[in-house]
Amino acid sequence: GMTATVRLLDFGGDKTPPFLKGVYGRGVELLLDDMEALSWQLEAILETGDATELRVLIPMVTEPAQVRAVRAAIEPIAARSGNRVPLIAAMVEVPAAAVMAGRIAPEVGMFSIGTNDLTSFQLGIDRARPGGSPAHHPAVLKLIADTVDAARAESIPVEVCGEAASNPLVMPLLVGLGIDELSVGAARVAQVRAWVRALDYSEAARIASRALDAESAAEVESLARPLRSLLDDAG
Repeated sequence: GMTATVRLLDFGGDKTPPFLKGVYGRGVELLLDDMEALSWQLEAILETGDATELRVLIPMVTEPAQVRAVRAAIEPIAARSGNRVPLIAAMVEVPAAAVMAGRIAPEVGMFSIGTNDLTSFQLGIDRARPGGSPAHHPAVLKLIADTVDAARAESIPVEVCGEAASNPLVMPLLVGLGIDELSVGAARVAQVRAWVRALDYSEAARIASRALDAESAAEVESLARPLRSLLDDAG
């Protein structure tokens, strides 16, 4: 009866297992290259998650046709097994997905923004570099805002996963931009919940709006300092 969110296997890039050595592509692109393997995944997910409010995340989406292809694979499996068709969500992890968000939104029931990859691709930064990547850069915040706008037009929720969701600098900006859900590591749930409760939402929205017009991550840090101080006081 509870919500279970499951991401399809996101092979490729820095997540390439030995059996895919030399194979290019990543995420949904690789999934659609082997429909039999995709079907095995989907059968297992639907069977295991049938008693839940199941949500299936499609990784590395760049265009609506990819979502339609995964849905076309899910529906006959659900019909054969008697399982419900789950909510299908597109992961926004590359700038192309944010640019195409208005086209992708009608095809899904939710967006899930992967801030680690989105920041890395947008800014051309190695996501594994020490200190992480600045998800509060205005160029990244604009992609997030565009995704939220597209979701609002279709009345679907937007969640954020990745390190930014539990970053005390970035999290208030995400909430201010209209993010509905934050996905964080289990050890951070209580702390992030306290931060959310401590936020002044109108102030977060005002500062997030100003951050979109900033010229640098450093300027956003300065703008967001009052929100950061509020969270520090909240523990």
